[in-house]
Amino acid sequence: MRLASLLGPDLQALKADPEALQAAFDEFHPEDVAELLEDLPIEQVADLVHALSSEAGADVIERLSPERQRVVLEAVDEERATELLTAMDPDDRVDFFEELEEDEVEAYLGRLDKEIVEETQELLAYDPETAGGLMTTEYVGLRPDMKVWEAVEEVRKIANEGEAETIYYLYVVGYGEKLLGVVSLRDLILSDPGQELADIMTEKVVWARPTDDQEDVAQKIARYDLAALPVVDDQDGMLGVVTVDDVVDVVIEEATEDAQMMGGVVPLEDAYFSTGLLEFVWKRGAWLIVLFLGQLLTATVMEQNQSTLRATMELAVFIPLIIASGGNAGSQSSTLIIRAMAVGEAQPGDWLKVFGREMVIGLALGLILGLMGFGRGWFAGETVDATALGIAVGMSILAIVTLSTIIGSLLPMLIQRAGLDPAVSSTPFIASVVDVLGLIVYFSVAQVILGMWV
Repeated sequence: MRLASLLGPDLQALKADPEALQAAFDEFHPEDVAELLEDLPIEQVADLVHALSSEAGADVIERLSPERQRVVLEAVDEERATELLTAMDPDDRVDFFEELEEDEVEAYLGRLDKEIVEETQELLAYDPETAGGLMTTEYVGLRPDMKVWEAVEEVRKIANEGEAETIYYLYVVGYGEKLLGVVSLRDLILSDPGQELADIMTEKVVWARPTDDQEDVAQKIARYDLAALPVVDDQDGMLGVVTVDDVVDVVIEEATEDAQMMGGVVPLEDAYFSTGLLEFVWKRGAWLIVLFLGQLLTATVMEQNQSTLRATMELAVFIPLIIASGGNAGSQSSTLIIRAMAVGEAQPGDWLKVFGREMVIGLALGLILGLMGFGRGWFAGETVDATALGIAVGMSILAIVTLSTIIGSLLPMLIQRAGLDPAVSSTPFIASVVDVLGLIVYFSVAQVILGMWV
C-alpha cells in the first residue's frame, strides 16, 4: 500500500503545526517521504514542502522524478524554490536543470548566488552521460602538510556544514588543486595524530577524466570497490567526485536501456506510466516495422520453394522447428556476448577467440538437437523415405544452430566496432535474420538429401 493513502490525511492535519510536521517527517527516510510526495495532490505537496527546512526539503526534492521536481518547484513561491535549489547537491541540481528548456534554466539561475551559478554552469557544460555530468564538486580536499588531528577537525567541520557529499575519502591536493593522493576516513582515524597526510596517503589513485563515458566510470567503481571516484582534468587537477549512489543510477539506466533495445524497443526516456501512448507506438513500432520487412523475406523464400513443398508436404511440418531452433540458439549467443562486452569480459578484438568457442558450442548443440530432429523426421516420413526426411531435418538443424550461434555472437561485436550499441542486435533482430537463413538452409539441404534418395 502506498504511503500517501496511509499518511496523507494525518500529515494534512499537521500542516498547521510546522514543528509537529517536521517531527513526523523525521521518522521517515527521505526516500519514503519522496514516495509520499509523488502521490499526493500538488496543493498538499507545496504546503508540506514549505513546512520542511531547506536542507530536508532539498534532500526530498532530489529523490523525486524529474517531472515531479518541476511541478513541485513551480508550485512553491520563488523564494522557497530558490532556497531548495541552493540547498540541493550540485550534481542533483544539474540533473534537474538538464530536464528544462534553456530559458527556464536561465530563469532559475537568475535567482541563485553567483558562486552557485558558476558551479552549475560548469557542470552543465559536460555531457550528462559522462563523468563530468555525473560528478559533484562537493568533496573533501586537504593539504598534504596538514596534520592528522587537523584533518580530523577539518572533516568534522565540513561534515557539519554539509559541504561534502561524502567524507569516506579525503583527497590530498596541492600545487594548484592537483590530486596528489587519497586517504580513507578509516586510515585517518587510525593514524598517529601528529603525522602529516603526505605520509599516510595512497598515491596510486584511480581516477576518471570528465569526458569518460558513464559506463566506464561505473566499471571502475565496481572493479576497484570504491565508494567514490575522483574526476581530474588533463593536468591532474581535481574537478570533483562521482559517488557510488550516482553510479547505481547509471547501472540501472544502462541495464534498462539495454533490456529495452534487446527486446526490440527504442529506449524510453521516462518510466512506463509516464510515457505517452503515441511515444510508445513509434518507439515500439519503429523496430516492429523493420522486423516485419525482414520477415517478408521469409515469405519470399517460401514462395521460391513452393515446388519443393508441393512435392514433399512433410517438409512444411518442420519449418517452425527449424526457425525456432536457430532463433533460440542465436539469441542465447547474442545475449551472452552483449553481457560479456558490457562488463568488460570481451572486446571486439576478441572476435576470433569467440568465433572458435561458439563454433564448437554450436556444433555440439546442433548435433544434440539434430539427432532429436532426425528421430522426429523419421517418424513423419509418409510420402517420402523416412530416413531421407530424418536426415534432411537433422542436418538442417545442425547447420542452422551452428550458424545462428556464430552469427549471434559475432554480430554484437561487429555492431560495437561500428561505433553503435551492441544491444541493437536484439533478440527479435537476431531471430528475424536467422528465420530467413534457416529457411534457405532447410530447403537447400532438403533438396540435396531428398534428391539423392530419389
